[in-house]
Amino acid sequence: MAVLSQQMIREIDARRMARSREAARVWMVRIIFVLYWLLIFTGALRKWGFPQLQKPLFFIAVPFTVWLYGISLMKNRWPRGFALLNFAYLLAGAAVLLIPVQMIIGHYALRYGIIAGYGWLNYFFYIPLTFIIAKEFKQDDVLRLLRHTLWIGIASAPLVALQFMLPPGSVINAGNAANTADQFNDLGSALGHIRPGGFFSSSIGLQMFLATLAIAILYGWIESSQNIVARKPTLAFATMALLSMLAFSGSRGAMLQVALVFAATSVAGIISHRRKLAIRTGVWPMLTVLVLVIFWPVVFPEAYDTFITRWNEAAAVSPFVGGIFGRALYPLYAWVYYLHTPFIGYLLGLGTNAAARLHWVHEPAAAYAWTGYGIWGRESGFAVHLVELGLVLGAGYIFFRIWFTLWLLIKVWKSTVRNHNPLALMLFSFAGELVLMGQITVQGTVNGYTWIFLGVTLAAAKFSPVKNGDTSSPVRLER
Repeated sequence: MAVLSQQMIREIDARRMARSREAARVWMVRIIFVLYWLLIFTGALRKWGFPQLQKPLFFIAVPFTVWLYGISLMKNRWPRGFALLNFAYLLAGAAVLLIPVQMIIGHYALRYGIIAGYGWLNYFFYIPLTFIIAKEFKQDDVLRLLRHTLWIGIASAPLVALQFMLPPGSVINAGNAANTADQFNDLGSALGHIRPGGFFSSSIGLQMFLATLAIAILYGWIESSQNIVARKPTLAFATMALLSMLAFSGSRGAMLQVALVFAATSVAGIISHRRKLAIRTGVWPMLTVLVLVIFWPVVFPEAYDTFITRWNEAAAVSPFVGGIFGRALYPLYAWVYYLHTPFIGYLLGLGTNAAARLHWVHEPAAAYAWTGYGIWGRESGFAVHLVELGLVLGAGYIFFRIWFTLWLLIKVWKSTVRNHNPLALMLFSFAGELVLMGQITVQGTVNGYTWIFLGVTLAAAKFSPVKNGDTSSPVRLER
Protein backbone atom coordinates (compact mmCIF):
# COMPACT_ATOMS: atom_id res chain seq x y z
CA MET A 1 0.00 0.00 0.00
CA ALA A 2 2.85 2.36 0.86
CA VAL A 3 4.46 1.73 -2.52
CA LEU A 4 1.14 2.24 -4.27
CA SER A 5 0.50 5.45 -2.37
CA GLN A 6 3.90 6.83 -3.33
CA GLN A 7 3.23 5.96 -6.97
CA MET A 8 -0.17 7.66 -6.81
CA ILE A 9 1.43 10.75 -5.26
CA ARG A 10 3.99 10.88 -8.05
CA GLU A 11 1.22 10.56 -10.67
CA ILE A 12 -0.79 13.30 -9.00
CA ASP A 13 2.27 15.57 -8.90
CA ALA A 14 3.01 14.81 -12.53
CA ARG A 15 -0.56 15.69 -13.56
CA ARG A 16 -0.42 18.88 -11.50
CA MET A 17 2.85 19.91 -13.15
CA ALA A 18 1.43 19.09 -16.59
CA ARG A 19 -1.61 21.29 -15.89
CA SER A 20 0.65 24.09 -14.69
CA ARG A 21 2.83 23.87 -17.79
CA GLU A 22 -0.20 23.86 -20.06
CA ALA A 23 -1.72 26.85 -18.25
CA ALA A 24 1.55 28.74 -18.75
CA ARG A 25 1.65 27.72 -22.42
CA VAL A 26 -1.93 28.92 -22.97
CA TRP A 27 -1.12 32.32 -21.47
CA MET A 28 2.01 32.60 -23.60
CA VAL A 29 0.09 31.76 -26.75
CA ARG A 30 -2.52 34.41 -25.87
CA ILE A 31 0.19 37.05 -25.53
CA ILE A 32 1.70 36.00 -28.86
CA PHE A 33 -1.68 36.52 -30.51
CA VAL A 34 -1.91 39.96 -28.88
CA LEU A 35 1.48 40.76 -30.41
CA TYR A 36 0.23 39.60 -33.80
CA TRP A 37 -2.86 41.79 -33.63
CA LEU A 38 -0.76 44.75 -32.46
CA LEU A 39 1.56 44.16 -35.40
CA ILE A 40 -1.34 44.65 -37.77
CA PHE A 41 -3.35 47.34 -35.97
CA THR A 42 -0.66 49.55 -34.40
CA GLY A 43 -0.59 51.48 -37.67
CA ALA A 44 -4.31 52.15 -37.38
CA LEU A 45 -3.87 53.32 -33.78
CA ARG A 46 -1.10 55.69 -34.82
CA LYS A 47 -2.97 56.93 -37.87
CA TRP A 48 -6.56 57.31 -36.66
CA GLY A 49 -6.80 56.31 -33.01
CA PHE A 50 -4.13 58.23 -31.11
CA PRO A 51 -2.10 60.24 -33.64
CA GLN A 52 -0.76 62.47 -30.86
CA LEU A 53 0.84 59.36 -29.32
CA GLN A 54 2.22 57.86 -32.50
CA LYS A 55 5.86 58.05 -31.37
CA PRO A 56 5.30 56.25 -28.02
CA LEU A 57 3.20 53.69 -29.89
CA PHE A 58 6.41 52.57 -31.62
CA PHE A 59 7.08 50.73 -28.35
CA ILE A 60 3.62 49.31 -27.68
CA ALA A 61 4.75 45.70 -28.23
CA VAL A 62 7.60 45.96 -25.72
CA PRO A 63 5.62 45.49 -22.45
CA PHE A 64 3.69 42.52 -23.88
CA THR A 65 6.95 40.94 -25.03
CA VAL A 66 8.49 41.50 -21.58
CA TRP A 67 5.41 39.85 -20.04
CA LEU A 68 5.83 36.88 -22.38
CA TYR A 69 9.53 36.57 -21.59
CA GLY A 70 8.78 36.80 -17.86
CA ILE A 71 6.34 33.88 -17.97
CA SER A 72 8.76 31.85 -20.06
CA LEU A 73 11.59 32.39 -17.55
CA MET A 74 9.51 31.92 -14.40
CA LYS A 75 7.96 28.70 -15.69
CA ASN A 76 11.35 27.39 -16.85
CA ARG A 77 10.22 27.32 -20.47
CA TRP A 78 12.87 29.58 -21.98
CA PRO A 79 14.24 28.06 -25.22
CA ARG A 80 17.73 26.66 -24.76
CA GLY A 81 20.31 24.76 -26.73
CA PHE A 82 20.09 26.72 -30.00
CA ALA A 83 23.46 27.81 -31.36
CA LEU A 84 21.76 30.56 -33.36
CA LEU A 85 20.17 32.02 -30.25
CA ASN A 86 23.44 31.87 -28.31
CA PHE A 87 25.22 33.70 -31.12
CA ALA A 88 22.49 36.37 -31.04
CA TYR A 89 23.10 36.80 -27.29
CA LEU A 90 26.80 37.40 -27.97
CA LEU A 91 26.00 40.02 -30.62
CA ALA A 92 23.45 41.69 -28.33
CA GLY A 93 25.95 41.92 -25.47
CA ALA A 94 28.65 43.30 -27.75
CA ALA A 95 26.20 45.92 -29.06
CA VAL A 96 25.45 47.06 -25.49
CA LEU A 97 29.18 47.67 -24.99
CA LEU A 98 29.48 49.36 -28.39
CA ILE A 99 26.74 51.96 -27.89
CA PRO A 100 28.50 54.12 -25.26
CA VAL A 101 31.70 54.04 -27.33
CA GLN A 102 29.75 55.28 -30.37
CA MET A 103 28.03 57.97 -28.26
CA ILE A 104 31.35 59.28 -26.90
CA ILE A 105 33.40 59.16 -30.10
CA GLY A 106 30.53 60.53 -32.19
CA HIS A 107 29.78 63.35 -29.68
CA TYR A 108 26.09 62.47 -29.65
CA ALA A 109 23.75 64.21 -27.21
CA LEU A 110 22.23 62.07 -24.46
CA ARG A 111 18.85 62.02 -26.20
CA TYR A 112 20.44 59.94 -28.96
CA GLY A 113 20.41 57.16 -26.40
CA ILE A 114 16.71 56.74 -27.25
CA ILE A 115 17.66 56.09 -30.87
CA ALA A 116 20.35 53.61 -29.83
CA GLY A 117 17.92 51.83 -27.50
CA TYR A 118 15.30 51.57 -30.22
CA GLY A 119 17.93 50.25 -32.61
CA TRP A 120 18.99 47.60 -30.08
CA LEU A 121 15.34 46.54 -29.70
CA ASN A 122 14.99 46.13 -33.46
CA TYR A 123 18.18 44.12 -33.75
CA PHE A 124 18.03 41.80 -30.77
CA PHE A 125 15.04 42.11 -28.43
CA TYR A 126 12.54 40.07 -30.45
CA ILE A 127 14.84 37.25 -31.55
CA PRO A 128 13.91 35.00 -28.55
CA LEU A 129 10.25 35.51 -29.51
CA THR A 130 10.85 33.35 -32.59
CA PHE A 131 12.08 30.41 -30.53
CA ILE A 132 9.34 30.79 -27.91
CA ILE A 133 6.68 30.63 -30.64
CA ALA A 134 8.40 27.58 -32.13
CA LYS A 135 8.37 25.88 -28.73
CA GLU A 136 4.91 26.83 -27.49
CA PHE A 137 2.73 26.78 -30.62
CA LYS A 138 0.81 23.61 -31.27
CA GLN A 139 -0.53 22.91 -34.71
CA ASP A 140 -3.94 24.24 -33.79
CA ASP A 141 -2.34 27.54 -32.79
CA VAL A 142 -0.67 27.82 -36.20
CA LEU A 143 -3.98 27.14 -37.93
CA ARG A 144 -5.76 29.66 -35.69
CA LEU A 145 -3.26 32.34 -36.65
CA LEU A 146 -3.93 31.60 -40.33
CA ARG A 147 -7.66 31.78 -39.61
CA HIS A 148 -7.27 35.20 -37.97
CA THR A 149 -5.33 36.33 -41.02
CA LEU A 150 -8.24 35.35 -43.25
CA TRP A 151 -10.70 37.36 -41.15
CA ILE A 152 -8.46 40.42 -41.10
CA GLY A 153 -8.00 40.09 -44.85
CA ILE A 154 -11.74 40.16 -45.47
CA ALA A 155 -12.06 43.27 -43.26
CA SER A 156 -9.10 44.99 -44.95
CA ALA A 157 -10.33 44.82 -48.55
CA PRO A 158 -12.92 47.66 -48.41
CA LEU A 159 -10.43 49.92 -46.63
CA VAL A 160 -7.72 49.30 -49.25
CA ALA A 161 -10.18 50.07 -52.06
CA LEU A 162 -11.18 53.36 -50.40
CA GLN A 163 -7.54 54.34 -49.87
CA PHE A 164 -6.84 53.76 -53.55
CA MET A 165 -9.79 55.86 -54.70
CA LEU A 166 -9.41 58.79 -52.28
CA PRO A 167 -6.78 61.54 -52.62
CA PRO A 168 -3.52 61.37 -50.64
CA GLY A 169 -4.55 64.15 -48.25
CA SER A 170 -7.82 62.54 -47.18
CA VAL A 171 -8.30 61.45 -43.58
CA ILE A 172 -8.37 57.79 -44.56
CA ASN A 173 -4.93 58.14 -46.16
CA ALA A 174 -3.15 60.85 -44.16
CA GLY A 175 -4.77 60.14 -40.80
CA ASN A 176 -6.79 62.42 -38.55
CA ALA A 177 -3.93 64.22 -36.74
CA ALA A 178 -4.53 67.96 -36.39
CA ASN A 179 -0.81 68.65 -36.79
CA THR A 180 0.36 68.09 -40.37
CA ALA A 181 3.72 66.88 -39.04
CA ASP A 182 1.91 63.92 -37.48
CA GLN A 183 0.08 63.00 -40.68
CA PHE A 184 1.21 60.19 -42.97
CA ASN A 185 2.40 60.48 -46.55
CA ASP A 186 1.84 57.30 -48.51
CA LEU A 187 4.12 56.39 -51.38
CA GLY A 188 2.79 57.33 -54.77
CA SER A 189 1.85 54.77 -57.38
CA ALA A 190 0.82 56.35 -60.71
CA LEU A 191 -1.96 58.38 -62.31
CA GLY A 192 -2.44 60.34 -59.08
CA HIS A 193 -3.08 57.30 -56.87
CA ILE A 194 -1.18 56.23 -53.76
CA ARG A 195 -0.07 52.80 -52.66
CA PRO A 196 -2.58 51.86 -49.93
CA GLY A 197 -1.47 50.62 -46.54
CA GLY A 198 -4.73 49.11 -45.28
CA PHE A 199 -4.62 48.99 -41.49
CA PHE A 200 -0.87 49.63 -41.60
CA SER A 201 0.83 53.01 -41.57
CA SER A 202 2.73 52.25 -44.79
CA SER A 203 2.35 50.18 -47.94
CA ILE A 204 5.15 47.78 -46.94
CA GLY A 205 2.96 46.52 -44.11
CA LEU A 206 0.16 45.69 -46.53
CA GLN A 207 2.70 44.02 -48.83
CA MET A 208 3.73 41.59 -46.09
CA PHE A 209 0.17 41.03 -44.98
CA LEU A 210 -0.88 40.07 -48.51
CA ALA A 211 1.87 37.44 -48.63
CA THR A 212 0.72 35.87 -45.35
CA LEU A 213 -2.89 36.08 -46.49
CA ALA A 214 -1.93 34.24 -49.68
CA ILE A 215 -0.36 31.48 -47.56
CA ALA A 216 -3.48 31.16 -45.40
CA ILE A 217 -5.77 31.06 -48.44
CA LEU A 218 -3.71 28.58 -50.47
CA TYR A 219 -3.21 26.24 -47.55
CA GLY A 220 -6.90 26.52 -46.72
CA TRP A 221 -7.90 25.50 -50.25
CA ILE A 222 -5.28 22.73 -50.40
CA GLU A 223 -6.71 21.21 -47.21
CA SER A 224 -10.28 22.33 -47.89
CA SER A 225 -11.61 18.76 -47.77
CA GLN A 226 -10.90 18.76 -44.01
CA ASN A 227 -11.75 22.45 -43.32
CA ILE A 228 -8.75 22.66 -41.00
CA VAL A 229 -8.15 26.37 -41.69
CA ALA A 230 -11.63 27.64 -42.52
CA ARG A 231 -14.80 26.66 -44.30
CA LYS A 232 -15.13 27.19 -48.03
CA PRO A 233 -17.31 30.35 -47.86
CA THR A 234 -14.70 32.06 -45.67
CA LEU A 235 -11.95 30.98 -48.04
CA ALA A 236 -13.94 32.29 -51.01
CA PHE A 237 -14.43 35.73 -49.41
CA ALA A 238 -10.78 35.85 -48.38
CA THR A 239 -9.69 34.93 -51.90
CA MET A 240 -11.75 37.77 -53.38
CA ALA A 241 -10.28 40.10 -50.75
CA LEU A 242 -6.73 39.05 -51.65
CA LEU A 243 -7.27 39.52 -55.38
CA SER A 244 -8.89 42.93 -54.94
CA MET A 245 -6.15 44.16 -52.59
CA LEU A 246 -3.45 42.98 -54.98
CA ALA A 247 -5.23 44.86 -57.76
CA PHE A 248 -5.44 48.08 -55.72
CA SER A 249 -2.04 47.80 -54.01
CA GLY A 250 0.03 49.31 -56.81
CA SER A 251 2.95 47.41 -55.31
CA ARG A 252 5.35 45.45 -57.46
CA GLY A 253 6.89 44.07 -54.27
CA ALA A 254 3.54 42.65 -53.18
CA MET A 255 3.16 40.88 -56.51
CA LEU A 256 6.64 39.38 -56.29
CA GLN A 257 6.22 38.28 -52.69
CA VAL A 258 2.90 36.58 -53.43
CA ALA A 259 4.43 35.00 -56.55
CA LEU A 260 7.22 33.63 -54.34
CA VAL A 261 4.58 32.06 -52.08
CA PHE A 262 2.91 30.50 -55.13
CA ALA A 263 6.22 29.08 -56.35
CA ALA A 264 7.11 27.65 -52.93
CA THR A 265 3.66 26.06 -52.70
CA SER A 266 4.23 24.22 -55.97
CA VAL A 267 7.73 23.12 -54.93
CA ALA A 268 6.38 21.86 -51.61
CA GLY A 269 3.86 19.70 -53.43
CA ILE A 270 6.55 18.21 -55.67
CA ILE A 271 8.95 17.27 -52.86
CA SER A 272 6.17 15.92 -50.62
CA HIS A 273 6.03 12.73 -52.73
CA ARG A 274 2.22 12.76 -52.66
CA ARG A 275 0.71 12.91 -56.12
CA LYS A 276 -2.66 14.32 -55.03
CA LEU A 277 -0.98 16.96 -52.89
CA ALA A 278 1.37 17.88 -55.76
CA ILE A 279 -1.64 18.38 -58.04
CA ARG A 280 -3.45 20.58 -55.49
CA THR A 281 -0.36 22.69 -54.77
CA GLY A 282 0.12 23.23 -58.48
CA VAL A 283 -3.49 23.90 -59.42
CA TRP A 284 -4.50 26.43 -56.74
CA PRO A 285 -1.69 28.96 -57.38
CA MET A 286 -2.23 28.72 -61.15
CA LEU A 287 -5.98 29.15 -60.72
CA THR A 288 -5.49 32.22 -58.52
CA VAL A 289 -3.12 33.84 -61.02
CA LEU A 290 -5.48 33.04 -63.89
CA VAL A 291 -8.44 34.66 -62.13
CA LEU A 292 -6.38 37.77 -61.36
CA VAL A 293 -5.08 38.13 -64.91
CA ILE A 294 -8.51 37.66 -66.52
CA PHE A 295 -10.68 39.76 -64.20
CA TRP A 296 -8.31 42.52 -63.09
CA PRO A 297 -8.55 44.67 -66.26
CA VAL A 298 -12.30 44.03 -66.47
CA VAL A 299 -13.42 44.52 -62.85
CA PHE A 300 -10.85 47.12 -61.76
CA PRO A 301 -9.69 48.85 -64.98
CA GLU A 302 -8.42 52.00 -63.23
CA ALA A 303 -6.36 49.94 -60.78
CA TYR A 304 -5.00 47.88 -63.66
CA ASP A 305 -4.00 50.97 -65.66
CA THR A 306 -2.38 52.47 -62.56
CA PHE A 307 -0.32 49.35 -61.89
CA ILE A 308 0.81 48.92 -65.51
CA THR A 309 1.77 52.60 -65.67
CA ARG A 310 3.68 52.30 -62.41
CA TRP A 311 5.47 49.16 -63.64
CA ASN A 312 6.48 50.77 -66.96
CA GLU A 313 7.60 54.04 -65.36
CA ALA A 314 9.72 52.21 -62.77
CA ALA A 315 11.24 49.96 -65.43
CA ALA A 316 12.12 52.98 -67.60
CA VAL A 317 14.18 54.67 -64.87
CA SER A 318 15.56 51.57 -63.14
CA PRO A 319 19.38 51.50 -63.09
CA PHE A 320 19.45 47.78 -62.31
CA VAL A 321 20.17 45.03 -64.78
CA GLY A 322 17.05 42.89 -64.80
CA GLY A 323 14.75 45.69 -63.64
CA ILE A 324 12.75 44.86 -60.55
CA PHE A 325 14.52 41.51 -60.15
CA GLY A 326 17.88 43.27 -60.07
CA ARG A 327 16.44 45.70 -57.53
CA ALA A 328 15.21 42.78 -55.41
CA LEU A 329 18.69 41.23 -55.31
CA TYR A 330 20.48 44.52 -54.63
CA PRO A 331 20.34 44.20 -50.79
CA LEU A 332 22.54 41.11 -51.00
CA TYR A 333 25.54 42.98 -52.40
CA ALA A 334 24.96 46.68 -51.61
CA TRP A 335 27.14 46.36 -48.50
CA VAL A 336 30.27 46.55 -50.69
CA TYR A 337 29.56 50.27 -51.21
CA TYR A 338 29.76 50.86 -47.43
CA LEU A 339 33.15 49.39 -46.60
CA HIS A 340 34.42 52.93 -45.99
CA THR A 341 32.23 53.05 -42.85
CA PRO A 342 34.18 53.72 -39.61
CA PHE A 343 35.32 50.58 -37.80
CA ILE A 344 32.81 51.10 -34.96
CA GLY A 345 30.06 52.39 -37.24
CA TYR A 346 28.10 55.57 -36.51
CA LEU A 347 25.35 54.77 -34.00
CA LEU A 348 22.97 51.85 -33.58
CA GLY A 349 19.47 52.90 -34.64
CA LEU A 350 20.42 55.80 -36.91
CA GLY A 351 19.26 53.89 -39.99
CA THR A 352 15.75 53.20 -38.68
CA ASN A 353 12.63 54.81 -40.09
CA ALA A 354 11.82 56.02 -36.58
CA ALA A 355 15.05 58.05 -36.53
CA ALA A 356 14.17 59.51 -39.92
CA ARG A 357 10.86 60.84 -38.52
CA LEU A 358 12.52 62.76 -35.66
CA HIS A 359 13.51 66.29 -36.70
CA TRP A 360 16.37 66.52 -34.21
CA VAL A 361 18.19 63.43 -35.48
CA HIS A 362 21.16 64.24 -37.71
CA GLU A 363 21.98 61.14 -39.70
CA PRO A 364 25.44 60.50 -41.16
CA ALA A 365 25.82 60.78 -44.92
CA ALA A 366 26.14 56.99 -45.17
CA ALA A 367 22.59 56.60 -43.91
CA TYR A 368 20.89 58.82 -46.45
CA ALA A 369 23.28 59.49 -49.36
CA TRP A 370 22.71 57.82 -52.70
CA THR A 371 24.94 54.82 -53.35
CA GLY A 372 25.09 55.44 -57.07
CA TYR A 373 22.07 53.22 -57.75
CA GLY A 374 19.38 55.55 -56.49
CA ILE A 375 18.82 53.62 -53.27
CA TRP A 376 18.99 55.06 -49.76
CA GLY A 377 21.48 53.51 -47.37
CA ARG A 378 18.71 52.33 -45.06
CA GLU A 379 17.10 50.46 -47.95
CA SER A 380 20.25 48.62 -48.93
CA GLY A 381 19.77 45.45 -46.92
CA PHE A 382 22.95 44.34 -45.19
CA ALA A 383 24.58 47.76 -45.68
CA VAL A 384 22.65 49.34 -42.82
CA HIS A 385 24.29 46.91 -40.37
CA LEU A 386 27.72 48.24 -41.33
CA VAL A 387 26.52 51.82 -40.91
CA GLU A 388 25.00 51.18 -37.47
CA LEU A 389 27.26 48.48 -35.97
CA GLY A 390 30.56 48.95 -37.78
CA LEU A 391 32.52 46.53 -39.88
CA VAL A 392 32.99 43.70 -37.33
CA LEU A 393 29.65 43.57 -35.50
CA GLY A 394 27.84 44.51 -38.71
CA ALA A 395 29.45 41.58 -40.50
CA GLY A 396 28.51 39.38 -37.54
CA TYR A 397 24.84 40.32 -37.89
CA ILE A 398 24.96 39.70 -41.64
CA PHE A 399 26.42 36.25 -40.93
CA PHE A 400 23.63 35.64 -38.39
CA ARG A 401 20.94 36.39 -41.00
CA ILE A 402 22.50 34.12 -43.62
CA TRP A 403 23.01 31.33 -41.06
CA PHE A 404 19.39 31.60 -39.89
CA THR A 405 18.11 31.42 -43.47
CA LEU A 406 20.09 28.31 -44.41
CA TRP A 407 19.35 26.55 -41.10
CA LEU A 408 15.64 27.22 -41.49
CA LEU A 409 15.58 26.14 -45.14
CA ILE A 410 17.16 22.78 -44.31
CA LYS A 411 14.71 22.27 -41.46
CA VAL A 412 11.55 23.05 -43.45
CA TRP A 413 12.76 21.09 -46.49
CA LYS A 414 13.25 17.97 -44.34
CA SER A 415 9.89 18.58 -42.68
CA THR A 416 8.08 18.84 -46.02
CA VAL A 417 9.61 15.60 -47.28
CA ARG A 418 9.03 13.76 -44.01
CA ASN A 419 5.59 15.04 -43.07
CA HIS A 420 4.10 15.50 -46.58
CA ASN A 421 2.78 18.89 -45.45
CA PRO A 422 3.48 22.00 -47.59
CA LEU A 423 2.77 24.62 -44.91
CA ALA A 424 6.28 24.97 -43.46
CA LEU A 425 7.86 25.60 -46.87
CA MET A 426 5.05 27.99 -47.80
CA LEU A 427 5.74 29.99 -44.64
CA PHE A 428 9.48 29.87 -45.30
CA SER A 429 8.97 31.52 -48.69
CA PHE A 430 7.82 34.58 -46.73
CA ALA A 431 9.75 34.51 -43.46
CA GLY A 432 12.96 33.18 -45.01
CA GLU A 433 12.98 35.94 -47.62
CA LEU A 434 12.50 38.55 -44.89
CA VAL A 435 15.27 37.34 -42.60
CA LEU A 436 17.68 37.14 -45.55
CA MET A 437 16.78 40.28 -47.51
CA GLY A 438 14.17 42.33 -45.62
CA GLN A 439 14.64 45.67 -43.85
CA ILE A 440 14.29 43.86 -40.55
CA THR A 441 16.18 46.40 -38.43
CA VAL A 442 14.96 49.50 -40.25
CA GLN A 443 11.17 49.24 -40.35
CA GLY A 444 9.23 48.19 -37.25
CA THR A 445 6.48 46.31 -39.06
CA VAL A 446 9.01 44.32 -41.10
CA ASN A 447 10.82 43.53 -37.86
CA GLY A 448 7.66 42.23 -36.20
CA TYR A 449 6.60 40.14 -39.18
CA THR A 450 10.06 38.60 -39.44
CA TRP A 451 10.42 37.32 -35.89
CA ILE A 452 6.78 36.26 -35.48
CA PHE A 453 6.60 34.34 -38.75
CA LEU A 454 10.01 32.74 -38.33
CA GLY A 455 8.58 31.27 -35.14
CA VAL A 456 5.38 30.20 -36.88
CA THR A 457 7.46 28.59 -39.64
CA LEU A 458 9.48 26.61 -37.10
CA ALA A 459 6.28 25.59 -35.33
CA ALA A 460 4.74 24.40 -38.59
CA ALA A 461 7.84 22.31 -39.30
CA LYS A 462 7.21 20.25 -36.15
CA PHE A 463 3.95 18.65 -37.15
CA SER A 464 2.75 15.75 -39.23
CA PRO A 465 -0.20 16.04 -41.64
CA VAL A 466 -3.60 16.48 -40.05
CA LYS A 467 -5.47 13.20 -39.78
CA ASN A 468 -9.03 12.75 -38.62
CA GLY A 469 -9.10 16.27 -37.20
CA ASP A 470 -6.14 15.69 -34.86
CA THR A 471 -4.15 18.92 -34.62
CA SER A 472 -2.12 18.36 -31.50
CA SER A 473 0.51 15.69 -32.13
CA PRO A 474 3.94 17.34 -32.36
CA VAL A 475 7.17 16.08 -33.80
CA ARG A 476 10.27 17.08 -31.85
CA LEU A 477 11.86 20.34 -32.95
CA GLU A 478 15.44 19.49 -33.87
CA ARG A 479 18.12 21.96 -32.95
